[in-house]
Amino acid sequence: MALHSKVLFVGAGPSQMPAIKHARTLGYIPYAVDADPCAVGFEHAEGFAVGDIRDSEFILACAGRFSVNAIVAVATDVPVPAVARACVSCGFSSISVEAADVSVNKWLQRQRMKEAGLSVPAFMPFRFPDEAARHAAEIGFPVVIKPIDSAGSRGVRFVRSAEEVMQAATEALDASRSKIGLVEEYVEGLEVSVEGFVVNGKFSGICISEKSRTNPPYLLDMAVHFPDSLSTEEQRAIHSAAAKAVSACGLNNCPVHMELLRAERGPVVVELAARGAGFRVFTDILPHVTGIDTVGTQLRLALGEPADIIPLPHLRGAVIIFISPVAGRLKAVKGLDQARLVAGVQDAEVYVKPGSVMGELRCGADRAGHLIVFGENRHEAESRAELALSFIKLEME
Repeated sequence: MALHSKVLFVGAGPSQMPAIKHARTLGYIPYAVDADPCAVGFEHAEGFAVGDIRDSEFILACAGRFSVNAIVAVATDVPVPAVARACVSCGFSSISVEAADVSVNKWLQRQRMKEAGLSVPAFMPFRFPDEAARHAAEIGFPVVIKPIDSAGSRGVRFVRSAEEVMQAATEALDASRSKIGLVEEYVEGLEVSVEGFVVNGKFSGICISEKSRTNPPYLLDMAVHFPDSLSTEEQRAIHSAAAKAVSACGLNNCPVHMELLRAERGPVVVELAARGAGFRVFTDILPHVTGIDTVGTQLRLALGEPADIIPLPHLRGAVIIFISPVAGRLKAVKGLDQARLVAGVQDAEVYVKPGSVMGELRCGADRAGHLIVFGENRHEAESRAELALSFIKLEME
C-alpha cells in the first residue's frame, strides 16, 4: 500500500460508512462526497463535499480539491459511470467507461451476455406500456417486468396475464431513470448471488449465497444465506457462467456482484454489477464468511496495486433476515434489545417508528427491518437468527 494514499469515496451513506471507517484503520486517508449533507460517512472522512454523485465533473473537481490518489464507489450502482469517467480523466485505475455504462444497464448486459452464448432469460426492451404488452405476449406469460436501471427491486413485478401488464409497465417506467423497461421470461429456479473480484481480466469468485424470496407479484429477498448448499458441480457451473458474464461485459479490476438462477437448463444469468453487494454484505459479511478484506482489496485495485484473493478453505456462516411490514399503524416495537443480545447478532434494526403506517411489501424500501447474524457455519448463523427474530414483536394499534 502506498503510504497515506488519499482515496475519494463517492457515496457516504450507511452502506459506505463502514468502508470509509475501515480505510482509516488500513492507513488510507479517506475523503467522501454525497448528495446528503448529513451522510453518516462524513464523520469518518478527512474532508467531504456535498453534491450530485452522478456528476463526473463534480467528482473530478473534488478529486482535484482533495488531491486524491484513487476514486471508488462502494456498494452502490448510482455513481459507477461517473466514477469511471472521473478516473479516466485523472489517469486512475478503473473499469472502462463503456463497461461502467453496461454495468448499470440491464438491457445492455443482457445483449452482451446473449451474444457471448450465455443462458439468460428471454428479454425485450420497451418505452411505452402498450409496447410492453406486445412483448409479453410474444415471450409468453408469466413474465417479469422491470426498469433497466433501478435498484432495490423498485418497479420490478411478476406478471401472470395480459390484464396486469399495463400497470406493471407503468410502474417500471416510473422507476427508471432512462424511462426504459424490460420484459423478460420468468425462469423458475433457486436464486443465488455470486460475489467476487476481477483482477487483470481474471474473475475470482469468493462466495455464493442463496436467497429466499417473497411470493409474486413483487419479487423481494426475504433472507440471504451464506454460504450456499450447492453441489461442487453446481458451484463450478455457476462460477463458470459468472466468469463468462464478467468477460462479456468488459469488467476488470473491480468487485463484482451477480445474480443468477439455478434452473433446470443450468445456470441462468440475471444481472451483474461492478461493485460489491450492499446491505453490509461487501463491507461486513463477506470478510467474516470468506476471510478476505474486501474493502482493502477494492482499494488496492483502485490504486493499481496487486491483490491476492484467497478465501478460507471452509467458509463461515451468515444470514440476513428481512423483517416484513404488518399492514396498519405501528404502536410499539418490542424485544429488539433482547434480539441484539443473542450470540452472533451483528445488527438488528426496525426502521419504522411508532405511529407510522405500514403497507404492502412492494420494494426494498417497504421492509420493516432486518437482522444480520454470524456463525461459525451456516446452520449456526440460521439458528441464532431464528432465536433473535423470535424476540422481535411489532405491536399494532
